[in-house]
Amino acid sequence: MWGPKLISGVAIVLGANAVAIENVKRDASKSFAGSNLYFLHALPAADQKEYVETLAGWGAKVLRLWVTSTSEGCLKGSTDVSAIPPLETTVGTYDTTVLNALDNTLKLLSENGIKAIISPHNANSLTGDASCDAYCGKYTNVTTFYSSTSAKADYDNRLEAILTYESPNFGKQWKDLSDVIMAFDLQNEPLIKQDALISANDPDDWLCGRAGALRGILGSSDIKVATGGIGGSQYCCDAVHEANLLPKALACDALDIMSVHGYMGKATDWAYFITGDKSVLKQANAAGKHVMIEEWGVSTSNTDNFDKQVAVFNDAGVPWIYWQVVPGLDGSQTGAPSSCGYDSYEIGLNSPKGDVAGAIAAANSATANQSWVGYVSEKSGMGYI
Repeated sequence: MWGPKLISGVAIVLGANAVAIENVKRDASKSFAGSNLYFLHALPAADQKEYVETLAGWGAKVLRLWVTSTSEGCLKGSTDVSAIPPLETTVGTYDTTVLNALDNTLKLLSENGIKAIISPHNANSLTGDASCDAYCGKYTNVTTFYSSTSAKADYDNRLEAILTYESPNFGKQWKDLSDVIMAFDLQNEPLIKQDALISANDPDDWLCGRAGALRGILGSSDIKVATGGIGGSQYCCDAVHEANLLPKALACDALDIMSVHGYMGKATDWAYFITGDKSVLKQANAAGKHVMIEEWGVSTSNTDNFDKQVAVFNDAGVPWIYWQVVPGLDGSQTGAPSSCGYDSYEIGLNSPKGDVAGAIAAANSATANQSWVGYVSEKSGMGYI
């Protein structure tokens, strides 16, 4: 029998070892990779299953999903997309069809050891680059959306409706699904085309205000808050278009992850932002924030191909999420359906554009520049940290 003193002594030793083990675990933190697929929830269940299981088999750890509507028909090479109505046709009135569909997708991801990042709204629907939605219709001017007190309140209500949605599959509200959801974005590409607001460092505090609203709804949840790619695509070398790490966001306590979006075309431009003069890693580390490449894509017209560009991230140990690995054929592949909304950046599961499976494996074996322990799923046998 163990006596009290011996037990106490063992506890002290184990305590010291536990600290050492945790330090080793953090030191061994690996990078990771995944994909965006904003219409995944609108695909037939069999298509979703095949796609998710394929990416899981490659070791993908994160998929970024969007609370967005879709039209029936062909989209990015998938010919059997279902019609999903928007969450809000009128601001403040919620149709949860899209959340129901996303919840089924979350169940599938969970079964395959993949976590989700959820983007609650697409800022491009305010600018005319995507269909004008309820917020576009109500506020008409994009600057008004980001400055108006009533617009902020409307949007915060949307965030609450999403995070407090009661999951039929998990029996909990989404805000409590930290084992399934890695992070919520503030929005997809907040402040896009708002050069004056970016240059003025978000004078109306839209970013930190919405982050605070998310954090307040999340409470003690371990789900993180991510920026969603401030200002849209980052590219070299123009200060207005280097906004993904806006000073106001770096200084915001409610934000956990700085999401970088970029479509550079050249590996050297990416290196400029990863390890070079404008290193997002250095900026994020100095502010105590995590940073990931949440959107990036390679066109067939780019100077450097997929394999050369992704090597910059993997060599630096920076997690990345591609825009987007699609389940169907991409536009560079023979037999790809025409008039399917191909934007030249998609890459099919078996595309000649690059070795996605190999790139994901390389990410999983790379030592992460920052510790991501606790952010992504732990699953033995698949390289999960």
